[in-house]
Amino acid sequence: MYIFLNLINTAARADSPNYNNITNTMQEPNLVLLDSHGVYIPQMYCADADEHWANCVGVDYNDVLTCQAGPDHEWYWEAWQSILDNASIVSDGVTWRLHQDGDLWEVPDGYEWPDA
Repeated sequence: MYIFLNLINTAARADSPNYNNITNTMQEPNLVLLDSHGVYIPQMYCADADEHWANCVGVDYNDVLTCQAGPDHEWYWEAWQSILDNASIVSDGVTWRLHQDGDLWEVPDGYEWPDA
């Protein structure tokens, strides 16, 4: 599952055994969705996101709702771009952001993609 959603969901539960011990030792990007999902990537990514998640990762909840509405929504791509530009979360001192190059990734700050 996604780092963004897992960390928020775990941290949101004060009774969780991991509440004060959220760590992620992986410093490599995490593949979230393959580009084979095409225009549905934003909708699929936002499918389980709620207002709490949006607030925690720094995105406008209206953008989440727009993406959940699907690619026929007039502002779908603008909302998705806003999410890509603004979503971030800190885990164990590492800031993670979204990156889409066809596939959708969660990428730690400072990661350098290898030369192709």
